[in-house]
Amino acid sequence: MAKSTTADVLPEAPEEWIEWLPQHHEAALASRPEVMILAARYGDGHLRAAKAIGLKLLSTNPEPKLGILDYYKFVNPHLDNAIRWAYLSSVRFVPGVWKRFYTATQRIDPESPTQQFLNRIGIESFYEAIRPAPPKVIVSTYPTAAGVVSTLKNQGRLNALNYVVMTDYSIHSQWIHKHVDRYFVGGDDMKEALVDRGVPADRVVVSGIPVDSRFEAPVNEEAVRRQLGLGSEPILLFMGGSYMPINEFQDVLSQIDKITLPHATVVVSGREENRRQVALEYQKRATHPMVVLGYVNNVHELMGVSAILISKAGGLTTTEALCRGVPMLIYRPIPGQEDANAAYVVKHGAGFLAKDQNDVSEMVSHLLAHPWELKAMARQARGLGHPEAAAVIADAVRSALAAGEAHAQ
Repeated sequence: MAKSTTADVLPEAPEEWIEWLPQHHEAALASRPEVMILAARYGDGHLRAAKAIGLKLLSTNPEPKLGILDYYKFVNPHLDNAIRWAYLSSVRFVPGVWKRFYTATQRIDPESPTQQFLNRIGIESFYEAIRPAPPKVIVSTYPTAAGVVSTLKNQGRLNALNYVVMTDYSIHSQWIHKHVDRYFVGGDDMKEALVDRGVPADRVVVSGIPVDSRFEAPVNEEAVRRQLGLGSEPILLFMGGSYMPINEFQDVLSQIDKITLPHATVVVSGREENRRQVALEYQKRATHPMVVLGYVNNVHELMGVSAILISKAGGLTTTEALCRGVPMLIYRPIPGQEDANAAYVVKHGAGFLAKDQNDVSEMVSHLLAHPWELKAMARQARGLGHPEAAAVIADAVRSALAAGEAHAQ
């Protein structure tokens, strides 16, 4: 798959190309893409959604003019690092501060000075990069990137279609901009909320939130259990994430292990070695089977064999669980958008929200003791999942290009 870029070595497989592209902005721009996907690294889900859409576009056309930009890293790496540090620090150490910021800006006037400032961050750098050959369709999985595109359209400097893919189950003003041609949302609740905020209904598509296509594929449960070294007991998948303080991470492990009903626990500790070591140390005294993993690339398989997911409520992780039909026990969601994700799951009967560590053992024990309730929650989850979301969005992009709706300035 020949690509026009200054890089010496290029990945050949579509999956490798999609992973490589957001880290090589010169390649994303050198091909003069007709379709540009804008994402950001804050929370990881925005970039994962962008990659899922990109891979679906490649699945029917291996040589599209496609670019993916990590927007803030591209326009200002120093600012990107500062924003990322501030975001991660606030949600991890002072979540109340982040909640106040999120709430204060939830219904901000799009014409306010604050919103106008946000909509202009990096705007000139971005415009100069695309000006020689503007994309025909720009898909944003990060809200303020969509605001930049909207501002350029408002100024008459860009005529691309502006598609917004919302990656949480909540409505926030940062997603809503004057010059958006289409919104792709996770569920009917979100469409209703956008319409209530003045967005025309015909501009909103209930596509679901895009996830990796592997969450559509069947899982060989016997093979996965054998690989994990587990038998037929119900599996509790605990994904503590990097946001949970270490002491609470250990407390939750203890709460899970105190459940008396038969079960096994699979702990995904991610990239943090200290978190993995804490789990390995607890594993030595666990009274039930426990498997400790670090960073994994087979979450689709782990969810496919699990009875319950214990996790916070990131938009992509929540959607992956819904696609797999795994009931969620949500613990310590990030205030703001993840509170809303948790409320969505609970409202529709696909999970519970734990108020504290004690709730973890009580709620999981209840579900394991009432398997019919667990099955009902799994059905509810599958009904909300939309594993086809990335394909729906990619089809909409292709249709716009084919129909001539999309055109550059």
